[in-house]
Amino acid sequence: MTENGQYNIANCSWGDHLVFGEGDGLLRSVESLERRMDVWREELGADTVHWRQGRTGHDDVYQAARGYGGKKRQLYPPITWDDFEVVPRLAKERGMRAYAYVSLLDQGHPLAPKAEREVSHHNPYHGKNFARMSRLIKEHPEYNLQDREGNNHWGVVCLAYPEVREYMIERYLSVVDGYEWDGVFVCLRTQSRPADYADQYGFNEPIRQEFERRYGRDILHQEFDPQEWRDLQGSHLTTFFRELREALRKRGMSLAVGCARGDVIGPPIGNATLEWRKWLSEGIVDELVIDQSSVQCPSLWIQLWPMHRGHGYRQNYVDGWGLLPLEEDLSQNYGPVVEDVNADLYVAWQWKERDAEFESVVASHSEVRGLTYSTFRHDNPGPIARGNWWV
Repeated sequence: MTENGQYNIANCSWGDHLVFGEGDGLLRSVESLERRMDVWREELGADTVHWRQGRTGHDDVYQAARGYGGKKRQLYPPITWDDFEVVPRLAKERGMRAYAYVSLLDQGHPLAPKAEREVSHHNPYHGKNFARMSRLIKEHPEYNLQDREGNNHWGVVCLAYPEVREYMIERYLSVVDGYEWDGVFVCLRTQSRPADYADQYGFNEPIRQEFERRYGRDILHQEFDPQEWRDLQGSHLTTFFRELREALRKRGMSLAVGCARGDVIGPPIGNATLEWRKWLSEGIVDELVIDQSSVQCPSLWIQLWPMHRGHGYRQNYVDGWGLLPLEEDLSQNYGPVVEDVNADLYVAWQWKERDAEFESVVASHSEVRGLTYSTFRHDNPGPIARGNWWV
């Protein structure tokens, strides 16, 4: 907790504000941002802002179904000020920290055929007739996680490739260098279509070769220990964070990571192991935000890919399968680790109804530094009441 009693995180998806907000909640001017940052500090008790930005996607490839291209181009208003200069400056003026929010496993997908989109889509409001994907996976589709037949889990990159880790780190550094960010927040949420079953993907050639070297089994053609395979996948995520942390340390910046609660990455990706204990105990991450969710939008709570949920998860935050209740999990699993390390733990609250009493109970756990809140939900009661993305 900071000296002035503030300890929470204001999680701001700027694009949602710009298009679907109301009044100052549109965040289209520096003055409106100043006023809302004062509100986040006072009403949300925030001493940190996670600013979800769009610069890491400047070279993304967009596709729109026939008749929708013009509407897509009209959504975002022209902005004449530099948010990367303004946000850290305004935060510092208020005694707050500012982190650039980036997404690692959300590299997008190609536009599906019309017949498929009618029954299978991200959501009916803004994810049915538009698609985007990063230049990386457009040019190298093999860098997506793949199943045994070589089919891609579009948007979920395979970190066993050194080239992928190097590309993502360079991409992040290219947009924060030259600015006064306090750190980078790497979110493991994804908007990719869920796997049909939890152990469907993770058979890329580097994983296959490494597994055979370690255990003498060919995962494409032989039976193997699935937990050893899940752990191997998780180790590559740890390697990525270790490499990114080193690059950020040279710049005097912190690394924060947001993920699901528990020991697996969870829906919609799979059962790959989350080595969060190692991240904390080895000082790989400075801050960890748990209880994140990929199954619904944190701004309007619209369900994402509702017709696809998948099965076979060892732990599933959607229904609580394999997980302790939050308070027990904090006391029994996270607490003993956090109390022995120099890192901070936060609990994501963007997907929970506001409940002052329960929030106070969770925040009172000695291992919890604070909670994270959605600024869109706090700033825009009109769109929240309507419950959809119509503009």
